Amino acid sequence: MTYDLTPTQRLLEVLKQRELTKAERAIAREQIGRYYAKKLANLQQHLFEALEKRHTGELDPFEVDEYIHHYHKQSQELYVYINTQSHSNASLPHWLAAIEADEQGRNVWQPKTMLPHEEQSS
Repeated sequence: MTYDLTPTQRLLEVLKQRELTKAERAIAREQIGRYYAKKLANLQQHLFEALEKRHTGELDPFEVDEYIHHYHKQSQELYVYINTQSHSNASLPHWLAAIEADEQGRNVWQPKTMLPHEEQSS
């Protein structure tokens, strides 16, 4: 095992050999929390950009309100994705694999709700 692996990759390597210890399970749950925070921050970034465009006059208050509405729906989708799947000990390997796949650009979680500018371009 190499030492330049992410915590998620290290835990996946451990799972090839044995079950996770109590401390490793705690790290796995921390990774899930970090993944959730990262995804949420990414969704919020689009909202912040819309708010900035309001300050520069590129968007009117109604357009910003539409962004807020869409962001709220996206954040709910993320909440459901994260919290409807159990964080039980048995599901930790699944979560670690899903996080790793997302980080590697495979099977990336995306909200179903599109932002207004995304709807216009499709």
